Amino acid sequence: MGKEKKDNEKTKPVEKLIRFAKSSAVLFSDYERNSYAEIFIKGHKEIYPINSILFRDWLLSKFYYETHTAPSNSALDEALKTISAVAQYDGEKKEVYLRVAQPEENKIYIDLCNDDWQVIEVSMHGWKVIDDSPVPFVRTENMKAFNKPISNGNINLLLKHFNINKDDLPLLVGWLIMSLQAGSGAYPVLILNGNAGTGKTTASRMLRRLVDPNKIEIASKPKIEDLRVMGSRYHLFSFDNLSGISPSFSDSICKFATGDNQSVRKLYTTNDELTISIKKPCLMNGIDEIAKRGDLVSRSVKLNLNKIHHRKTERQVWDDFIKDTPSILGALMDGLVSVIRHLHTISIDDVSRMADFCQIATAASNAYEWDEKLFMDRYKANIKNTYIDSMESSQFGNAIMNMFEKKIYFKGTPMKLLEEIEDMGYVSDKVIRSQSWVTTSKGVVSQLDRLSGSMEIIGIEYEKSRDRTNKTIIRLERYDREFEEIIEKSA
Repeated sequence: MGKEKKDNEKTKPVEKLIRFAKSSAVLFSDYERNSYAEIFIKGHKEIYPINSILFRDWLLSKFYYETHTAPSNSALDEALKTISAVAQYDGEKKEVYLRVAQPEENKIYIDLCNDDWQVIEVSMHGWKVIDDSPVPFVRTENMKAFNKPISNGNINLLLKHFNINKDDLPLLVGWLIMSLQAGSGAYPVLILNGNAGTGKTTASRMLRRLVDPNKIEIASKPKIEDLRVMGSRYHLFSFDNLSGISPSFSDSICKFATGDNQSVRKLYTTNDELTISIKKPCLMNGIDEIAKRGDLVSRSVKLNLNKIHHRKTERQVWDDFIKDTPSILGALMDGLVSVIRHLHTISIDDVSRMADFCQIATAASNAYEWDEKLFMDRYKANIKNTYIDSMESSQFGNAIMNMFEKKIYFKGTPMKLLEEIEDMGYVSDKVIRSQSWVTTSKGVVSQLDRLSGSMEIIGIEYEKSRDRTNKTIIRLERYDREFEEIIEKSA
């Protein structure tokens, strides 16, 4: 009898906790088998993961209000497991969003992350702040609230706070617009370059405020395995003061900008898998050339920041920016409305792999009365300049450019190409003696493969084949007009 009585005493709190959850919350799960509760608090609804501290505390408060006692930890843990199972098997399946949602082509929702759980609704009819979100947003503890946008915003205020060339404004606006939607296209990676004193870190923090305000505004380069965790907690990746990135880090950023699905173990002690789907916008800054690999170059927008000549105190800088933020956000919302209205009327040619970005950024231009060709003209020039910078930042790429200032054509083995580069003085003796200089046929081919996109852009055609003895043969041919124009400009 004693054991039965103890079991009943344990069961009662568990049953009450489950009953409170089922009667006071709407339980549901997402398509990745995560469980959630929709709770009504102070006249609005909030979404909590069932395994979160917030839901745990809410359930404890409900229990205490009804019983004036506290359940044991074991009873609470048992109840939470059951509530999670009920959410998965009895509740509705829903897509759950973080900061930005686009459940249908013509509707965008942006979580303001304020205490009232309001969202911005953007449609072809305009934008407005609404109290009851039709889609479930979940929040993490570091997410911060947007300033509410205002009507009749001014997009040119961006030039007041970001010391970019005026001609680059459509590129910055295009990146911001793309980052504030969640359609099917890949996100471009924004790279801010500049010498010391150009305000790269402050600019990055401000951009974070406009897309995904967070207590952790900008981070140092993380380990690659930590990117998945960051992607599940932030809408925007933002990295500060990068002095060069590894090929694996560059590849990971490209995957997350395009969309990446990863299966990981839930716990080290189980065989259950958790699928994490991540597609996020990203911004990075640094003094050195960051985008060196072709995949990242083709997915990036690089903006060079000018030196700041008129210094303000940090407080003045941020007071001015925060004052203008509602107007800037209002103008960005107008751009999103324009995207929804005009996207299907926009036809883009020659856009490589970033077609969706180019189409969206061009459609947004209608909101600012810009010429429809303005964005594409600036984007094509930006991509070409980024490829040139990538070529010049590579020892081997710079040697190839030096070589083809004088030559039009080369055909031969990789080692013959290397010998000609070294013997004809297209690279310095200091570089040849360095550990990073290529010394093998495989190394030459690897460098050429990596630089193929850049060479094509600047007017050097690259072809690789096999001869009768199965040796690799390299053919490089220069297109005079394109190459000479680029050499002239870079000089």
